[in-house]
Amino acid sequence: MAGRTALILVAALALGPASTGAQSPSLPLPVRVDTLVSEKVGEPREFWVSLPDRYNAFAETYPVIYMMDGDMNFNSGVIGGVRQAASSGEIPEFIIVGIKNTNRSRDIFPEEVAYPDGSKDGGRANQYLDFVRDELIPRVAKTYRTTDYRILYGTSNTGFTAVHALFRNPDLANAYIAASATLSVPSFRSARDNLVGNFMGGRRELVLVMGEYDFPTVVSLNGALKETIGMKAPAGLTCRLRVIENGEHVPPDALVEGLRVLFQGWKVTRPLTESSFAEVRAQVDGRLEKFGVPGRIDEDALRSLGNSLLGEKKFAKALEVLEYRATSYPQSADAQVGLGDAYRESGNLEKARECYQRALVIAPGHAAATARLKVGQP
Repeated sequence: MAGRTALILVAALALGPASTGAQSPSLPLPVRVDTLVSEKVGEPREFWVSLPDRYNAFAETYPVIYMMDGDMNFNSGVIGGVRQAASSGEIPEFIIVGIKNTNRSRDIFPEEVAYPDGSKDGGRANQYLDFVRDELIPRVAKTYRTTDYRILYGTSNTGFTAVHALFRNPDLANAYIAASATLSVPSFRSARDNLVGNFMGGRRELVLVMGEYDFPTVVSLNGALKETIGMKAPAGLTCRLRVIENGEHVPPDALVEGLRVLFQGWKVTRPLTESSFAEVRAQVDGRLEKFGVPGRIDEDALRSLGNSLLGEKKFAKALEVLEYRATSYPQSADAQVGLGDAYRESGNLEKARECYQRALVIAPGHAAATARLKVGQP
């Protein structure tokens, strides 16, 4: 029997790895265009959706950025910056929803604001925010694989709208990023201290972003809001200010810089090795509590470390790493085959068979799982 077991193991090893481990590059997915007829604002509202490049490759769920001023902000430069930061591990991947303007001047302020030249803006911000919260967000959640974590992003006047939403509709988003927010709206300035001191929205984060050479009123009033929140806000409400060197009003990289502030400490900076595995695992597993967004160690990194440990005959440690991989990536047939190989090499053929069978449930016809099961047949 021992000879037969050895023959099975040698033959199975000759079949090669579960996969090459190299992820083929994913091309950017086309932007999806959609429209809903809003009862809140009484008109059709068009919105655009950018999905993570690998959205169709896995069954993952994603947090969502709701981007106001979509006409100006929903572009390849801004979205590409977010995708690049996520690809380098600085921030999570996001679904990005750009909201097309219809009558921007009405949607930005809750009351009408008159200018010296006699023109006016505002008057419909509350209805607009109700549209986002009660109509757009449920539509996106129904159509796409989303988590409950949301960010509302606005620039200049819609930066004010984002700040206004934080105090009027704190449950609209978990975090608010306002770039060069114009906070000189009279009703807000007069109520600011009370809004901050009486805030009852729970754990919410506000990131204010502005350029070094932004408008003087933007610089002073954004600084004043940060100071007020720091001094008067109840526990749970935090505000951070990011000034972009040499930037002007609404710096082009305002969104990605705001995200970097929100997710400071997200990135894993240590290489994944046998000695660092426990520490890296603890950092990644703690992301949900710290940031509100779950995270995972890269699957290829786990595969590589597990296979390296197998090659060194460190079976217990290899099983720990590869079991963690399979748990972290429950829809990965390759992860089940890799775990099965670890059980097989450690001599537990029954456990190995169970893993190969699970791989076939996930991916019927999976070549590596099928081949290993055939080798193990009597």
